[in-house]
Amino acid sequence: MTDVNQLADTNEIDHRSFAQRLFSGEYGLAITYWALFFFGCGLYFIFGSRAVDAEKWIPYMAMVAAQLSYTGLLLKGIQTAYKGPQLWKVMSRTSSIFMIINILVGISTLGFIY
Repeated sequence: MTDVNQLADTNEIDHRSFAQRLFSGEYGLAITYWALFFFGCGLYFIFGSRAVDAEKWIPYMAMVAAQLSYTGLLLKGIQTAYKGPQLWKVMSRTSSIFMIINILVGISTLGFIY
C-alpha cells in the first residue's frame, strides 16, 4: 500500500505558475537564462520596431540601452550561478551569442525605416 501512496505523491500536478517554477530554478540555469534572454529580445523587437516606425529615436535608444543592460544582468547571473569548470570560457561564448542575437534583433528593428 505504501508503494501506491508514493506513486500518487510523485504524480501530483504542480499548480504553481510557469513564472514561479522558472524563478525557483526548477528548469535549470541554461533554460532559465535562455528563456529570459529571448523574452527580452522579443520585447525589444516589438517595442523597438514600433519606436523606429514612429521615428521616436530617443525611446528607441533607451530600449537599446535597456536591452544591453538586461544582457549584462543575465551574464552577471550566469557568472554568479555557474558552478562548473572553465567559467570564463562559458562566459565568453555565451556573451558572444547574446551579442550576435542582439545585433540581429537590432538590425531587424531598424528594418522599419523606409
